[in-house]
Amino acid sequence: MKHLIILIGIILLGIKAEAQTYRDTGSVCMPIDIAKQVASDLIVGDSAKAMLSLTEIELDLTKQKLSFKDSLILNSKLKELNLIEQLRNEKGQKEGYISLYENTKLQYADLSKQFKRYKVKKTFTDILFTSGLIVLTGLLIYK
Repeated sequence: MKHLIILIGIILLGIKAEAQTYRDTGSVCMPIDIAKQVASDLIVGDSAKAMLSLTEIELDLTKQKLSFKDSLILNSKLKELNLIEQLRNEKGQKEGYISLYENTKLQYADLSKQFKRYKVKKTFTDILFTSGLIVLTGLLIYK
């Protein structure tokens, strides 16, 4: 009889009891295959966000790299312009030296001609002076 009372008590408790005492109104029930698809889409979306973040970082690094290369190109262009200007200055300096050399050659040729004239003049003067002295000496001797 005790067994019977316990059995009736368990049956009566089973009728009165509910499976869930708390109902969550924020949760949605859906079939398993749809839940798996939603989870898969969430994972793909999260990985797409992560890839977007990495791509933005890579884009920033690429911009910095391009900026650095642009500065190298600009510096090289400035060096090239500087070298061109140096070559132009050296060419002008060379032309100045050539002009100076040509002027020096002309001055040397002119001085050489003047020196030859001077030598001829001096020779004539020496000859005339010597002959004058000889004539005067001869005149003094004959007198």
